[in-house]
Amino acid sequence: MTKTEQLMQERDDLKAKIASASKVSGTSQREVSDLKMMEQELLALEQRIGREKTADTAGTKPTSLSEKMDKKLDAALKDSFPGSDPVSFIEATPVQPGDESLTAVKVGKR
Repeated sequence: MTKTEQLMQERDDLKAKIASASKVSGTSQREVSDLKMMEQELLALEQRIGREKTADTAGTKPTSLSEKMDKKLDAALKDSFPGSDPVSFIEATPVQPGDESLTAVKVGKR
């Protein structure tokens, strides 16, 4: 049984539990708050199932620029772990001849 199938089974069990709790639905604040907590757990499970389904198809080639950047950042994070510096794969541009008079360039050359 895959992880997605396990999550779906857990979701179905929680739905049945919510349905039976709704039928009984006492008037105490505790019972009402318990029911709301179960509903929130159900929403969280459904989100996890959605993420697992997209993770199953994530092995395919990234299609958008943001997906490509996310892949690069994830790879950089894995390669630099454990590190104290923030992850970045962007490199500084070389100094152009006209930029040598800028203060930041002069400070960097010291």
